[in-house]
Amino acid sequence: MDERTTHTGQLLVFDLDGTLYCTASSFVPTMRAVYDEYGVPYPSDRAILGQVGEPFSTFLDWLITQGFPDRYEEIAKRIGELELDSIAERGRLFPDVDETLRRLRDDGYVIALCTNGDRTYAELVLSSCGILELFDALQTNEVDGSTKAELLRELLAEHPNERAFMIGDRYHDMEAGRANGCTVIGATYGYGGAEMSVADRVIDSFSALPAVLDDLVVLG
Repeated sequence: MDERTTHTGQLLVFDLDGTLYCTASSFVPTMRAVYDEYGVPYPSDRAILGQVGEPFSTFLDWLITQGFPDRYEEIAKRIGELELDSIAERGRLFPDVDETLRRLRDDGYVIALCTNGDRTYAELVLSSCGILELFDALQTNEVDGSTKAELLRELLAEHPNERAFMIGDRYHDMEAGRANGCTVIGATYGYGGAEMSVADRVIDSFSALPAVLDDLVVLG
């Protein structure tokens, strides 16, 4: 007999890159190719992944400091072209994301996404990985300069629930959750590392999330 707790109406808001999506699977090959095309020395996979989760405009500013020409639109377009192909070819979720999200939906949670990426990117990742239909809401970043906290505030205003959790792997996610009164869960397997120390709880794998949520709900 299944004795799992049901959580109807409680909202789970997920970051995308580094939380659900293993961004390294597509973005590292993309950026290696971009650096090669522009003849700029490649720093390291670690340096590239350290930029994951930042707004794209911030990432482009960083690329200019790396030696890329000051041609933002051109570079952004080329990254986009290569990344969309790379996602379709080799993009993958972190282990157990698909199965765990389905379990959480069965338990009654409302599932939402809040990402610094734009809608084209987010929908391609989720659809390519077969989980787009699991989301009740997608909050993407279509306006340059919007903060994660502002994006989350918009999402919560449109989807009010009795309790909301923000699950992410970068400081943006922690700050956004705190600013909007969410319980914050940090994904230590992502790209933020020590940034997760301010979370209410942390998970070392995505499959650990249901038990952590059950515990938090019991504690109130």
